[in-house]
Amino acid sequence: MYVKSIVIERVMPCIADPMKIRVIARADRELKEVLPYLDKVIPSAYYSNTMNVLTFKRGSSLITIYGDGKITMTKITDEDEARMILDELKELINKTWERRDSIDISKPKARVKLGPIEVFTYLPKVNCGMCGEQSCMAFAVKLLKMEKKLDECPLLKEEKYRGLRETLESLLIAAGYIVSKNSTVTR
Repeated sequence: MYVKSIVIERVMPCIADPMKIRVIARADRELKEVLPYLDKVIPSAYYSNTMNVLTFKRGSSLITIYGDGKITMTKITDEDEARMILDELKELINKTWERRDSIDISKPKARVKLGPIEVFTYLPKVNCGMCGEQSCMAFAVKLLKMEKKLDECPLLKEEKYRGLRETLESLLIAAGYIVSKNSTVTR
């Protein structure tokens, strides 16, 4: 058994949907060895080898698995749903690891294109204009064109929006963008 347990460490309100929660959990070991295999068995997964991060959608929820064993989930209904998803994830990790010899990870999976709608989903959506754009959608477009930096959205720097920023960074990284320490997005 590769993973024996995954424990919820923190539950917070979901910024993307105030009626839902955001969950941070941790596996009992590092997961970096299994991530390339999970990338092949989860069709919608985005995997970044350099960052050791795997992100995928499950319904409306976004799940990110980090190489160090951290797991984050957004748009979760309640803690019962979170535990159910984590149990399913533990089972998937263990089954994938058991059959890793039959999974070809030598060829990279074609990246799914990340569009402005997906980026917009994880922006504050207040159209405040503090970034210099008229709307959060315009900011999303410029971010993907690498004409804007994440730090140019002042709200994403606030603790209140930290979850959105972390999720957005994971999505960008998994889609092949490089997010530097100064929040510059490049390919």
